[in-house]
Amino acid sequence: MLALGIRYLNGFAAASSPEDRDHAEWPPHPGRVFMAMVAAHYQTGAAAAERAALEWLEALDPPLMHAPDGQSRAVVTQFVPVNDKSGPSKAMLQSAPIARDRQPRTFARTWLDCDTVWLVWREVEPSAETRRSLASLSSKVTRIGHSASLVQMWVAGDSELTPSPNWVPDDDRAVIRLRVATQGTLDDLERRFNGPAIEEYASILVEADNISDKKAQKAARDRLKEEFGSGAPPRHRPHLSVFQGYAPSLPGEEASPVAPGTFFSPHILPLTLERLDGPYRHLDLLSVLAVCQGWRKALCSQCDDLSAGVASILSGHAANGTPLDGPHLAFVPLAFIGSPKSDGHLLGIGLALPEAITRDERRGLFTAIGRVRELKLGRLGCWQVDSVTSQRPLFNLVPDTWTGYPKGATHWASVTPIAFDQHAKAKDKAAYQTEIAGTIRLACQRIGLPDPKEVIVAPVSAHLGVPPAHAFPRLLRKDGSERRHSHAILIFEQSVRGPILLGAGRYRGYGLCRPMAEES
Repeated sequence: MLALGIRYLNGFAAASSPEDRDHAEWPPHPGRVFMAMVAAHYQTGAAAAERAALEWLEALDPPLMHAPDGQSRAVVTQFVPVNDKSGPSKAMLQSAPIARDRQPRTFARTWLDCDTVWLVWREVEPSAETRRSLASLSSKVTRIGHSASLVQMWVAGDSELTPSPNWVPDDDRAVIRLRVATQGTLDDLERRFNGPAIEEYASILVEADNISDKKAQKAARDRLKEEFGSGAPPRHRPHLSVFQGYAPSLPGEEASPVAPGTFFSPHILPLTLERLDGPYRHLDLLSVLAVCQGWRKALCSQCDDLSAGVASILSGHAANGTPLDGPHLAFVPLAFIGSPKSDGHLLGIGLALPEAITRDERRGLFTAIGRVRELKLGRLGCWQVDSVTSQRPLFNLVPDTWTGYPKGATHWASVTPIAFDQHAKAKDKAAYQTEIAGTIRLACQRIGLPDPKEVIVAPVSAHLGVPPAHAFPRLLRKDGSERRHSHAILIFEQSVRGPILLGAGRYRGYGLCRPMAEES
């Protein structure tokens, strides 16, 4: 086994998300740790044995991880003195701290509940030489992320106890995406740094400034013009383009039998909503339609460089504009419901992906999802989108709360009303209810569920904290007419797992059902 320990000496991690400089990165990306080791390698002599150890490390599968919970600090703009300039400055003395030019900077930080992180490769046993080289490299790493993010890093000994991982590589259940190193990462970082060309340019520049030898000075200036043109060779920021989905580790090693379910993956991606600006402290279930429509629009704006398949799954339409026949991305409102004090406000939104998509499509979807960090919803205000990374998330932010995964449930009740695909035409009340129940049965079949044993149509939800059906805005048809909707209770012969999203608004947050206790 190989385990790398990382202790954050200041009690916080200062690192920005690659998608948003104002958003703190936590847990730390394994790729960022690898880049810190590469930096230590080149800053301390670049020994051949250390390089071989790095090439061995980058070829491994993504590691398991134990990372404590962290609370992101509010990002505040600070004005920082810039480095000395080679040319004239407006300041009287460039080196005087008070007089130096200042530029706005932001520093995203996460305060940690515990100061130590572990990266673990359970099935790997490095050679003695490789372990020594990795230990030497780790001891030279002084920071991960910003220069204020000071760390102590080491390779765990055979007798050192490491905590159980709480994050595991799992694309199917992933709730976060972390950058990882792959084979060839070290070579790519070298190309981006462009060290040999930078050093050659610097040495020629020194000769070109040497006035003691006019002949050598002219030759150096000719070389600068011939080899480098009018400027220094480029040096690009380090960049890792490979992401790995990580999911919370499951308690226990044995796999439980999974109940049959819908066309949607049971591993919904929960995302929180935090107010940035606007008139409301919280959004509620009545605003679900506006939130989901605004969110889908934001996601579709981020897929220009992604495949046509990913764009279709996000938008629900093929490249020619026609609606997709199969399932696509659906929104699951994660509201505070189910207890006597529930008020139905939105804690976040879950994203439900079709189960039958490829790994490349899933990664493309996660790329687009990760790019949307803010939602601008007009009169509803501006809201920050964030992943759920806590080891102890709120009950209503746990995906299994809404899907019943893996055992499923026989009794389900609607949280948002089910919009009817067809309007009932019966005049008699009993016949009208029966016709609506038949419409809901067909909606169950459309998403791959068995026919319910019983469908109970009701104007109110069986879950506490949910508004009555008449309070929700109605969906509009293409001709401008309104769709009717209603709450309902579904009872199945055998347990089924979710997410259960029914009716005409199933992709826009309507028709969401959640398991209920059978004794209720």
